[in-house]
Amino acid sequence: MTLIDTTREVTSALSHPAFNDEKSALLLELLGRFRVQLVGIYVAPLIGPAWDSGGKCESDYMHHIEMVISGRRQVVFNGEVMELLPGMTYFLPGNTPVERRWIEPCKVIFAKIRCECLPGIDPLLDWPHRAPTLIGPVNEEICRHWLNPDSTKAFSRLLEIRGLIESWMGRIFPGLEAIIEKHLLGYAQFSKVLDLVEANLGADLRIETLAKAQGVSRGSFTAAFLRSMGMSPKEHLKRRLNQSAIELLINSDMRIKEIAEKLCFSDEFYFSRFFGKINGLSPAKYRRRIRTGER
Repeated sequence: MTLIDTTREVTSALSHPAFNDEKSALLLELLGRFRVQLVGIYVAPLIGPAWDSGGKCESDYMHHIEMVISGRRQVVFNGEVMELLPGMTYFLPGNTPVERRWIEPCKVIFAKIRCECLPGIDPLLDWPHRAPTLIGPVNEEICRHWLNPDSTKAFSRLLEIRGLIESWMGRIFPGLEAIIEKHLLGYAQFSKVLDLVEANLGADLRIETLAKAQGVSRGSFTAAFLRSMGMSPKEHLKRRLNQSAIELLINSDMRIKEIAEKLCFSDEFYFSRFFGKINGLSPAKYRRRIRTGER
């Protein structure tokens, strides 16, 4: 189909760009790069004492948005206690260890999300000011949709939910463009390496291979990557492997052994150790928790 613009020039003669300076153009480009990925929506009708972390600080690589329907819990971050109260919505960022305290049985609706400004790069995981954050009162309309999903309108509802999440992020993450811009500058310097990671992602991918693609020694490459991207190349590989593993556990019925093979781990036991060290539980238990809503 050929697209032809037949609009007369006079129809837009009196209009002018609302954003026409260099800074605004950059912000619009960053906005186009930033994407919210809705991984899943879950209803947890009875959160019990197993949710309590027993005084330990634990974290997830996924971000959570929680609508508390009933019951009380607490999360402790950097020594500060936040009450998770009925009728309120909270943002619990990924890569942010918190102590979880269970007080009474709770009913919660929650979404797991990822954000990306580049393939596999979530800027919120590195935002220095991330912390558990109160969003505001529960949105009763959205809550009703989640509790009583209408399959005939599911796609439209998910679009609404994603748009709502993006509006929340606009409120609770001021200055996010600075860290996105930093990642884009890093990508410009290491685009060959990052593209190579995406094309050959696997546990067998070596830092030496990435350094060779960049045309420098391993030591020089590691130092430059850490300086520009805010993480070592090894940490980036671990994150991407973990993200891919989580996606396969959630979105496929592949056996754990098959996922290990797809991601080029030597065996499923090595994969399970890798996954457990990062996420605090085995791949099988992680999949079960996601699919059953167990908390």
